[in-house]
Amino acid sequence: MTHRYADAALAELIAAGLYYNRQVPGLGDEFVDEIEVGVQRVVAAPYTWRIIEEDVRRYLVQRFPYGLYYTVEADVVIIWAVKHLHRDPDYWQERRG
Repeated sequence: MTHRYADAALAELIAAGLYYNRQVPGLGDEFVDEIEVGVQRVVAAPYTWRIIEEDVRRYLVQRFPYGLYYTVEADVVIIWAVKHLHRDPDYWQERRG
Protein backbone atom coordinates (compact mmCIF):
# COMPACT_ATOMS: atom_id res chain seq x y z
CA MET A 1 0.00 0.00 0.00
CA THR A 2 1.22 3.50 -0.85
CA HIS A 3 -0.18 6.97 -0.28
CA ARG A 4 -0.45 10.36 -1.89
CA TYR A 5 -1.71 13.74 -0.83
CA ALA A 6 -4.27 15.68 -2.82
CA ASP A 7 -2.69 19.03 -3.73
CA ALA A 8 -4.93 20.93 -1.30
CA ALA A 9 -4.13 18.53 1.55
CA LEU A 10 -0.40 18.96 0.97
CA ALA A 11 -0.88 22.74 0.97
CA GLU A 12 -2.73 22.45 4.31
CA LEU A 13 0.09 20.38 5.78
CA ILE A 14 2.71 22.92 4.70
CA ALA A 15 0.67 25.93 5.87
CA ALA A 16 -0.01 24.39 9.29
CA GLY A 17 3.65 23.44 9.71
CA LEU A 18 4.72 27.00 8.87
CA TYR A 19 2.12 28.40 11.27
CA TYR A 20 3.30 26.21 14.15
CA ASN A 21 6.95 27.09 13.44
CA ARG A 22 6.07 30.78 13.66
CA GLN A 23 4.44 30.17 17.04
CA VAL A 24 7.28 28.10 18.50
CA PRO A 25 10.46 27.31 16.54
CA GLY A 26 10.54 23.59 15.77
CA LEU A 27 6.88 22.97 16.60
CA GLY A 28 5.95 22.91 12.92
CA ASP A 29 8.53 20.21 12.30
CA GLU A 30 7.03 18.20 15.16
CA PHE A 31 3.59 18.72 13.61
CA VAL A 32 4.76 17.39 10.24
CA ASP A 33 6.41 14.42 11.98
CA GLU A 34 3.16 13.65 13.80
CA ILE A 35 1.21 13.82 10.53
CA GLU A 36 3.67 11.44 8.89
CA VAL A 37 3.30 9.00 11.81
CA GLY A 38 -0.44 9.13 11.21
CA VAL A 39 -0.05 8.56 7.49
CA GLN A 40 2.15 5.53 8.12
CA ARG A 41 -0.43 4.11 10.54
CA VAL A 42 -3.16 4.64 7.98
CA VAL A 43 -1.12 3.03 5.21
CA ALA A 44 -0.33 0.04 7.44
CA ALA A 45 -4.00 -0.55 8.34
CA PRO A 46 -6.21 1.69 6.18
CA TYR A 47 -9.55 0.13 7.15
CA THR A 48 -9.01 0.56 10.89
CA TRP A 49 -10.30 4.12 11.24
CA ARG A 50 -13.91 5.18 11.31
CA ILE A 51 -15.87 5.94 8.16
CA ILE A 52 -17.28 9.45 8.45
CA GLU A 53 -19.25 9.40 5.21
CA GLU A 54 -19.53 7.13 2.19
CA ASP A 55 -15.95 5.86 1.71
CA VAL A 56 -14.10 8.65 3.56
CA ARG A 57 -12.30 7.70 6.75
CA ARG A 58 -10.74 9.89 9.42
CA TYR A 59 -7.59 9.36 11.43
CA LEU A 60 -7.28 11.62 14.47
CA VAL A 61 -3.78 12.97 14.98
CA GLN A 62 -2.50 12.32 18.50
CA ARG A 63 -0.85 15.56 19.59
CA PHE A 64 -2.49 18.24 17.46
CA PRO A 65 -6.19 19.02 16.81
CA TYR A 66 -6.09 17.64 13.27
CA GLY A 67 -7.58 14.78 11.35
CA LEU A 68 -6.46 13.04 8.18
CA TYR A 69 -9.42 12.56 5.84
CA TYR A 70 -8.70 9.83 3.33
CA THR A 71 -10.03 7.19 0.98
CA VAL A 72 -8.56 3.91 -0.17
CA GLU A 73 -8.50 3.38 -3.91
CA ALA A 74 -7.00 0.09 -5.11
CA ASP A 75 -3.67 0.01 -3.25
CA VAL A 76 -3.34 3.78 -2.66
CA VAL A 77 -4.42 5.81 0.34
CA ILE A 78 -5.41 9.27 -0.86
CA ILE A 79 -5.20 11.99 1.79
CA TRP A 80 -7.89 14.53 0.88
CA ALA A 81 -7.49 16.86 3.84
CA VAL A 82 -5.15 17.60 6.72
CA LYS A 83 -7.95 19.28 8.62
CA HIS A 84 -7.96 21.37 11.76
CA LEU A 85 -10.84 19.86 13.72
CA HIS A 86 -12.31 23.25 14.65
CA ARG A 87 -12.80 24.41 11.06
CA ASP A 88 -15.99 24.13 9.04
CA PRO A 89 -16.47 20.36 8.82
CA ASP A 90 -17.44 20.27 5.14
CA TYR A 91 -15.01 22.72 3.50
CA TRP A 92 -12.82 20.04 1.93
CA GLN A 93 -15.51 17.89 0.31
CA GLU A 94 -15.47 19.58 -3.10
CA ARG A 95 -11.91 18.29 -3.58
CA ARG A 96 -13.10 14.82 -4.45
CA GLY A 97 -14.95 16.02 -7.52
